[in-house]
Amino acid sequence: MTTLSIPVPMQLVVIALLSILSICIYQSCSQSTVSKSITSQSTVSLINSSCQQSLVESDGFICEPDYLWNERKYVYHAQDKENMMKRKDPIYFVSNWEPNFHCSHAQRIGAMGDGGKWVCDPYRLKLRPDCLVYSVGSRGDFSFEIQMKKIIPHCEIHTFDRRLYSCPTSMCNFHQMIFGNGIEPNGSRSWLTIVQELNHTNRLIDILKIDIEGGEYSFFPLVFNSTKNLFPRQILVELHPRNAENVYLAKLHEKRSSR
Repeated sequence: MTTLSIPVPMQLVVIALLSILSICIYQSCSQSTVSKSITSQSTVSLINSSCQQSLVESDGFICEPDYLWNERKYVYHAQDKENMMKRKDPIYFVSNWEPNFHCSHAQRIGAMGDGGKWVCDPYRLKLRPDCLVYSVGSRGDFSFEIQMKKIIPHCEIHTFDRRLYSCPTSMCNFHQMIFGNGIEPNGSRSWLTIVQELNHTNRLIDILKIDIEGGEYSFFPLVFNSTKNLFPRQILVELHPRNAENVYLAKLHEKRSSR
């Protein structure tokens, strides 16, 4: 067998190159580790200090620096004054309502058209181990529930409709039920009764998605007359503005109840 012989100077050059390469790799890894550590520390620092105001005032939903949160509040209050003005217009929302709060990562969840709704920053609910969603008014369209489950698998979803339907397997819990004040409409249940029957009085309702064909005007005062811990944290509603006066009164009532 022939043994390959490498001159000593060449061996020294190879050793030197390998040493330099090892040092470069080590420094790169160290810098990466330090960078990750700094980023982690910055994140912890942000959560512990600069976003306390937004955490408190958003019921723990949003964490962002105070200067950004205060800018959101400024935009909200300025537009809210405009929204509360009562202007005559045959198409009510053209002159009487514009968005006053903007979510950074709003996402359309569910089918286009009547079935889906825009949800404010659904990714934030991934950190909520006790995530709870009410979807009222189904008509057998479960596209919202299906996509919500794909995004946040651990979220508990309850779907309600006056007619009987069946939730897709492992997607939601269906309840044949009419939302009202317990007297009108006939056979209805009030908000408090529903939450109590489902044993959710000690939980936060993260999302209330509701489409009940005009019944929202009589239903929402019942929600906001209940205790504040039963207020849904996010409401996705389809309004049916058959009477502009009802829309205005509903806005006014909600504003007063949220103070």
